[in-house]
Amino acid sequence: MKVEFRRAEVSSELRSLMTFDKKVFGADAFDRAMWAELEVWWMLVDSVKAGCAAFEADTAFDRNGEPVREEGTLYIATTGVLPRLQGRGLGLLLKAWQVAFARRHGYRRIVTNHRASNAGIIAINKGFGFRRTGRIKGYYSEPDEDAISMELVLKDGDLVLKR
Repeated sequence: MKVEFRRAEVSSELRSLMTFDKKVFGADAFDRAMWAELEVWWMLVDSVKAGCAAFEADTAFDRNGEPVREEGTLYIATTGVLPRLQGRGLGLLLKAWQVAFARRHGYRRIVTNHRASNAGIIAINKGFGFRRTGRIKGYYSEPDEDAISMELVLKDGDLVLKR
């Protein structure tokens, strides 16, 4: 299995991104405006677009889930793997790449949020040392669900998966 990461050209790949996002996140998929604000990367597995990561630089969230500017913080807006490829360790690989990306670009902190029911990605985050920072009521729709907010403060040597 060959895995590589390639920066998406949002303007020319918007349709592909939106189709991918709809397959992974359904009704909570991003709209065109949101994609335009993000730095987006594809995770290619044997040349197939298997996963996607999207970031927003220098962004965190307040207790109500509203974005706030915070220098040195990387917001992971999406961590997605196609449903047909889930359960093969690709989410773990994608998260490792995201943490390495943040370190490589000098971020001091990573923030993210996930559906409260998404035990898989919450466990992956905890494995990398993320800690829960809050719960945002009704953050997601269809179905209505709370978000679990998490953060990782980066220090030297943090890329090691904690078990």
